[in-house]
Amino acid sequence: MKNKYLSTSIGLYFNYFVHGMGLIIIALNMDVLSLKWGTDAAGVAVVVSSFGIGKILAVFFSGKISDKFGRKPSVMLGMLFYLLFFVGILWSPTTTIAYFFGIIAGFANSFLDTGTYPALMEAFPKKSGPANIIVKAFVQSAQFLLPLIVGFLINQQLWYGWSFILLIVILSINLIFISTREFPSTTIVPSETGKVEVKDPKGSFHFSIDEICLIIFGFVAQSLLYILSQWIAKYGSEVVHMNDGAARMLVSYGSIAALVCVLITFTLGNKGVKSPYFLMTYTFMASVISFILWAFPTPIVGVVGAIFLGYFSAGGLIQLGLTLLVEKSKRGKGLITSLYTIAEGIAVFTIPLAAAAISKVNIGGIFLMNSLIAFIGFSLVLTVFIRGKRNPAKEAPVSQEFKNEAI
Repeated sequence: MKNKYLSTSIGLYFNYFVHGMGLIIIALNMDVLSLKWGTDAAGVAVVVSSFGIGKILAVFFSGKISDKFGRKPSVMLGMLFYLLFFVGILWSPTTTIAYFFGIIAGFANSFLDTGTYPALMEAFPKKSGPANIIVKAFVQSAQFLLPLIVGFLINQQLWYGWSFILLIVILSINLIFISTREFPSTTIVPSETGKVEVKDPKGSFHFSIDEICLIIFGFVAQSLLYILSQWIAKYGSEVVHMNDGAARMLVSYGSIAALVCVLITFTLGNKGVKSPYFLMTYTFMASVISFILWAFPTPIVGVVGAIFLGYFSAGGLIQLGLTLLVEKSKRGKGLITSLYTIAEGIAVFTIPLAAAAISKVNIGGIFLMNSLIAFIGFSLVLTVFIRGKRNPAKEAPVSQEFKNEAI
């Protein structure tokens, strides 16, 4: 509570509350938007896919902007892009125009990521893991709340646009708030000796094995999150033959479990448990549970599997992986966050295609793929962990955050 950047962090977290709603607001309003744009559900889904394109395009310069001009400009640009997206979607008369604003939303996501995660790590250098994982709590809470808001608007026969207006108002107020906040330095970090050292924002072209493993982990973490959120309901209805309502509840079970995971991980992280232990445990368990879902398809396995898979694969893997990557790298936090985001973006494009192809044969097979991906993630983090044990002096260059601090 004594940290002078506490109020700044609260503003950053509220951005991700809006972001969490922004990710699903088009899907939740799919019926009315498809009528407005003169298309079908597939056409609206294409608009949603534009988020990934915008995110990948932006990461090539958002990280550099964050490192060169500071975290605050990057965050505020992300907020402005999101405001443009919400207003643009409300105004868009066609899917073509909406697609453009979807790309803008991808820009917003990229600028928020490359500004927010480094800022939180710089504001809370001794608690960087817990500070970043709270982002997931705000995203998860928003995605639990927005369906209730949209459902209320539908039941009361109110204009669907009020859900967008709500986010515009929250984001506008927060933009004013953020503009008045102080952000930490982008180059000054405390070393293990207590002295202040300057971290090289550029780094070299050469990537270490640790950096390569953890950048690839971004692909793994995003893949696990996607498969759970997009396919667990279909698993329930098509594989274990639940009714539609019960199958949709699997998503809710996973979301609640993910929020519980965030709270437990935050608590343990504050007590000194380091991120490699979380990452190895969570990915290994996600692999085992996914295999069980594939091998023993029954309704009870579906329910229990959704809960535990939500806990182990959707409770903050992306944030913890990024935290560990930044701790292991000498490069600027904005740049390394961009590289991690590119890996996530690749997953956004490739995994849906792979899952769609597998679903034509057997939807259950998607979770066998999920098991393999999770095990690859476990192997990547295990490699980093073993290398750190063998070379303790090189475990966390410059800032020594990983060696001495919680998570």
